[in-house]
Amino acid sequence: MKTIIIMILLLAVSVMPACKKTFVSNAPQQLSHSDRLPAQTLAGIVAANDSAFNVTAYAGSGTAGTSDGTAGNPQTAQFNAPEGIAFDSHGNLFVADRNNAVIRKITPAGVVSVFAGTPGTAGYANGTGTAAKFDYPIRLAIDGADNIYVADRNNARIRKITPSAVVTTIAGSTAGSGATQFNWPLDVAVTGDGTKIYVADAHNNRIQQITCSNGTYTTSLLAGQTTAGFAGGNGAAAKFNNPSGVAIDRNGNVIVADRGNNCIRKITTAKNVYRLAGIAGTYYDVDAPNGEATFGEPFGVTVANDGCIYVTDIGYHNIRRISNQDLFVSTVAGSGSIGNAIGNYSGFNLPTSIAIDHSGNFYVADCANHNIRKMVPETRVLQITHGWSQTTPYPGITWYKYHGNRFWLPSAFTAGSAPYNKKQNVNVLDIDLSVNHLDFRESDITLGARHKLTDIVGADLSVLAASTGTFATYETEPTPPRSHASYLRVNGTTLWNSDLPSSDKYWPYHSGMFYVASDGSVGIERCDLAQVPFNPATVNRKDMMSGAPLLIENSVPVEITDPGTPWQPTPQKLRIIIAARTAIALPVVNNHVLLICVDGIERKEDGTILNDGSCYTPPLSYYGMTTADLTQFIQQFFHARAALNFDGGGTSAMAMRGYGDNGSHSGYLGIINYPDYDSPCSGLTDNTAYGQQRTVGEAIAVVAN
Repeated sequence: MKTIIIMILLLAVSVMPACKKTFVSNAPQQLSHSDRLPAQTLAGIVAANDSAFNVTAYAGSGTAGTSDGTAGNPQTAQFNAPEGIAFDSHGNLFVADRNNAVIRKITPAGVVSVFAGTPGTAGYANGTGTAAKFDYPIRLAIDGADNIYVADRNNARIRKITPSAVVTTIAGSTAGSGATQFNWPLDVAVTGDGTKIYVADAHNNRIQQITCSNGTYTTSLLAGQTTAGFAGGNGAAAKFNNPSGVAIDRNGNVIVADRGNNCIRKITTAKNVYRLAGIAGTYYDVDAPNGEATFGEPFGVTVANDGCIYVTDIGYHNIRRISNQDLFVSTVAGSGSIGNAIGNYSGFNLPTSIAIDHSGNFYVADCANHNIRKMVPETRVLQITHGWSQTTPYPGITWYKYHGNRFWLPSAFTAGSAPYNKKQNVNVLDIDLSVNHLDFRESDITLGARHKLTDIVGADLSVLAASTGTFATYETEPTPPRSHASYLRVNGTTLWNSDLPSSDKYWPYHSGMFYVASDGSVGIERCDLAQVPFNPATVNRKDMMSGAPLLIENSVPVEITDPGTPWQPTPQKLRIIIAARTAIALPVVNNHVLLICVDGIERKEDGTILNDGSCYTPPLSYYGMTTADLTQFIQQFFHARAALNFDGGGTSAMAMRGYGDNGSHSGYLGIINYPDYDSPCSGLTDNTAYGQQRTVGEAIAVVAN
């Protein structure tokens, strides 16, 4: 069965330009939402699957050529624009080596050889092994009996290669639009029994079906028509625009990379055509639910064993995944632009096909880099994609920074209207608790005392980093008024408790507790702060701090505030304000904790912006998030087991020793974010990050063990 993809080209004048075909797309008419399959969502929050990938080198030297290289080391072999890849049942990887006009074989032992075709000689001939000829063999599919099916593009035919390397033609003749002709067949998919072969007939804007009965092959239309366009419907009523990839899902539906329409389409077994993901006519790469996500030029599709669909996007040189749970589209590899890099921050140059081995590893035909990449699933803190950067300022502290807008914000996303949302600026500190530990610091035990984050930590050289949010509230009862978090416990001493009257003020808004136990372990749990949630001495909680709302619990998003809800009393309005945000999260990697700080500009309770940033040079461009936005951001990129909002607004601050702005205070931490964008517009004269700090009640400090 086919679990791969490939790409399309125009002329074979030179290798690099040939890997990308320029075409004129008929501007498709965007249909209503009824033309797409709905996603199953949790009240607006979508949880994407959580596989991350480390990209490694597998085969190919990166230099175009024909050499098979050193046996056992496929990285020494040469390919020339490899486009199609597929595994047989024995673990052999077959490669459609397009510009070399051959099908190559890579054994599990790493031996590369020519399986069929005449190296460097394009043509058309059936035969065995190197006696056969192909002209731009572009993609492959393999059935359960290990027969290989080849989309032989320039010959306008579909070829079959037996396990003995006998090559025959099963469909096609000269290029054309007749019922049994093809015009640029770019991809094939085959059922396990080999009785149905589906073809992406690109220049005929249709999907053809080849049926095998008693050894006889018959070609017929599955869906589409020779006129390019965008339309749903049944069979011939549907329209495609340069369909470039096909795959079969576990229910027998055909998944189509509709390149010219920037969409992924689905053809059911009843031949009904739906838009599965993407926005027709919108060329961009935003990660979002299926109806709001966008693609550049989706070229190939592969269905994994778990039902997730992987897409190679040659417009943005990346790999996208459509979740099997909710159809959420996310980027899993690639930088969004041409590259040639392995590792977590990978880069491709026209990735065209994906194949999956029996161990669950993924392989990518990196066409214009002339090699095959291997993508190994792994568990790690961050699902890295474009927009992220990473440094390690201290042992056990990884500093991730995000700057961009290519992801979904429930509060602000406008489908089909690039750039969709304003750019976000987010700092994340990944703390390895085997190397460091967390200390809670407070302004003063005296009720009412509040200080800036840097003042709370002071010149304590043991502190490497620190973070704070609002953590400070106002309650008129009891006397004197308390302007601190609902609950705070530091080093075994409860400083502020939550045994306060329930009211429409801030106290009942708090709904979660972050704690550090005596053994150094950390956790986040739900609590009802109308009363002391539990006896800290009994459960051995050394440090505890409340926050709200609880964002993620047991790996499931629970903060599902609808950003479209009309303005409501506290606490609802505090959740739908767009503002800077601070959160703490527990990632999928054990014994790690994430401190997260989102820059933003605060909005008033009536929804208007406090200021538009016009007093800044240049004007403010960072948007901020609602709590639902923050939940989605953490879920999408970190797949956290738990996350708790620590409020925000003007008091979301993050500091690092040796970085940022310390206000010329010797020994102080430097502020690495922008805590209060509206301070300069409120009459303050200090526009620096250090000067933007507001006073707070407490902070979480990171100290080396």
